[in-house]
Amino acid sequence: MAPLKENNTQTKNQSIRQKLFLGTAILFLTVGIAASLLDLKSTLTAFSQIPAVTLGVIFLLGSVSWLLRGLRTWIVFQEFSLLEALGISFLHNTANNLAPMRLGELALPALARWLAGIKFSVGLTSLIWIRFLDLISLLGIGFCILLLPSLGSIMLACLAILVFATPMIISHLIPKIQNLPLPKSIENARTQLIFEAKQGKRLHRIWRLTILAWLTKLIAMAILLGSLAGLPITEVMGTILGAELSSILPIHGLAGAGSYEAGGALGASLAGQSPLAGLELAIQLHLYVLSLTLLFGILGGLLLLKRTIHG
Repeated sequence: MAPLKENNTQTKNQSIRQKLFLGTAILFLTVGIAASLLDLKSTLTAFSQIPAVTLGVIFLLGSVSWLLRGLRTWIVFQEFSLLEALGISFLHNTANNLAPMRLGELALPALARWLAGIKFSVGLTSLIWIRFLDLISLLGIGFCILLLPSLGSIMLACLAILVFATPMIISHLIPKIQNLPLPKSIENARTQLIFEAKQGKRLHRIWRLTILAWLTKLIAMAILLGSLAGLPITEVMGTILGAELSSILPIHGLAGAGSYEAGGALGASLAGQSPLAGLELAIQLHLYVLSLTLLFGILGGLLLLKRTIHG
């Protein structure tokens, strides 16, 4: 059986190398296309035109979003200390933002197994649970803001329902998958998801942190693009939604290149804006995301440095 295990390892390593190569190719292709369509110098230097106070607010809101995600990780994985949970969350999101083809997502279950001996499958299911809540939050908040100018108070009511009613809806619907015929390989994952849905107080805390994390992130992004483009916040939300929703795709280059920009351009187009303007704003938005990523990636490494050195 040993040769079979070795062959499996070689296959996985080859797959990772192929994804890294493809991710690098997508990065260079994205830069080439952007350079041919835009004045990249002015695009990259646009941040210098934003007032310092506005930049401070944007980066403060972005930082709060990262911290809220770290607190969520602390609640999801109760085996961690607060500093460990923050470090793991920061490194996981850094890896997810930088590694191609969603390879970075594996950092969370891998770090959970290393730090607390949590089974990889349990960590992976917890990740799926977190991403499920993220998707609901992003879609719900984004579309409420997008439709706010035309529907006004109706969208505010919808946002309130989203914030307060979602945990009750989840706790009611998720347990219903108990009797669905599923492969044995994912039965444990279903059991874990049902367990999470039934933990009322815990679910509400995780959900509130998720909502607040996305609210602060989306508001920061909207202020940034509104300042750069001179447009109301609601008119740049299409670009933001398109770019952020592209993160669920399994194909993107190093540092999220390619899909993020394409998603922003598509989102802008669907919202009635120019796709080219959407591309430029998506690049600027991406630079902002990567700036926070590098900052909190370093911070996450420092938080786990002691554990890394002493084992």
